[in-house]
Amino acid sequence: MAEELSGEHKLRIVLESILRDIPKDEQCQKYGISEDEFQGWHDHLITNGGKIFEPDFGKTRTRVRKVHQMSSLSKTLLVLSLLVNLATMIFVAVWKLYPFDDPEYGLGPNLTDSRDSPVEDAPLNINETIALPDDEETNFVTQAPAVSPEPLPPPRADLEHLLAKPMPLLKSKPLLPVPVPEPAREISFMGGNFQGKHVVYLLDAGTHVLAEKETKESFKAMKTEMLSSIANLSPNSYFNLVLFWNLREAHALGKTILRANHENKKYAIDWLTSLGENIDELKVKRSQFYPKELLYAKPLTGVVGLWYGLSTAISFDPDLVFVSVGNLPAFNLSEVPKSHYEGLGLDPARISPNRSEGKTGEVSDLIKVTARKWLISIEDAANLPLTEDSIDDIALRRLGFLDGNFSASQMIEIPWERSFDHLISGMEIGIDRVPQTHIFVSLPPYATLPRSLIDPAREFSESSKGSFTLNPSFP
Repeated sequence: MAEELSGEHKLRIVLESILRDIPKDEQCQKYGISEDEFQGWHDHLITNGGKIFEPDFGKTRTRVRKVHQMSSLSKTLLVLSLLVNLATMIFVAVWKLYPFDDPEYGLGPNLTDSRDSPVEDAPLNINETIALPDDEETNFVTQAPAVSPEPLPPPRADLEHLLAKPMPLLKSKPLLPVPVPEPAREISFMGGNFQGKHVVYLLDAGTHVLAEKETKESFKAMKTEMLSSIANLSPNSYFNLVLFWNLREAHALGKTILRANHENKKYAIDWLTSLGENIDELKVKRSQFYPKELLYAKPLTGVVGLWYGLSTAISFDPDLVFVSVGNLPAFNLSEVPKSHYEGLGLDPARISPNRSEGKTGEVSDLIKVTARKWLISIEDAANLPLTEDSIDDIALRRLGFLDGNFSASQMIEIPWERSFDHLISGMEIGIDRVPQTHIFVSLPPYATLPRSLIDPAREFSESSKGSFTLNPSFP
């Protein structure tokens, strides 16, 4: 079969084996050739290239073209043609170099125009030259050419004048600075674009964000938005990520604001991704990087909750602050030290976190009816479920009868307005220099925040030219 293959087929067989890394024995078996023939083609391909497969390779010969002798007539015509062409070329070159058609050609440089002559005091007339006698003409020709007199030095008075008042030197004009284009100062978040170069992401990491199904979904969606915004930050931007929970707990990704390079963005993304959807895992993963003790921010006593997180975020001097919070008052009393209540006007000794886990069956009917009427009186009927059992469950849960972990909202009311006053009084910058703050609040169904917390939050965000959004719809 090898004799039937053309040179192109042999080349393809060898190249196919080399490019696709096919063993020699499989290639030989596929095309029905021997290994010796394949090896011979392979060696010739390496040595001589693709030419070895041409049938006439190695048998080339040089064809010598026979030159016939020219006749005498042809030689004569060729010589005449060359002489005519050479004479024409010489004539054209002389005509270009010496323009005989110019009327002023041959008159000399001093006879064209007296205004262009360097000798202005004794102009020469061509008619007078022709009328000279023969002897004078002979004497004129034999005389040596006159040497032009050297220019006289300027008077001493002019020199003294120049020395006294030298000519002013030319001043070079300074080059104007080339304007450098401003780097991009746009940050995207929650489907919008915001102007700024320094941004801080503030995330509520309390256990209440994973208490119910709806809050878990909102927390997951908010993490996704922050991940997308951080990943799309320009390398010219700066950012930081702060997690806060309970009353006075916060951890930050960096001790100062960080450049948005690939490494820092990866740390932030890994931190957000590790928070998970389990409360125990959340408690462990949120306490990473820089704790509040290592940060420069030292909020005043009495600044708690949302205001404590905002105070920490503002300490990094950003242009933008994006805040995501949940049901803040529902923090666990057992996780808060008594020292965090200082400055709030509360007596920590009267706050006891000990309470046994309650169940619906252990609650009396009177409490159920009372809780149901209370919820119906404060909520719009269109926002309540249809069955009484569902209403009882919501009312008892909001009042704290069904929670395994006893939260502060079931026993005490934090004076949020007083905490807000502490925040404003402890700020080191004026209200006009507060960064643009955008607050997003995600609450579980039928849950509300106290007016003493919502109103100052809305006022703070609007005064900073930001926004306040309750239960946002995620893109």
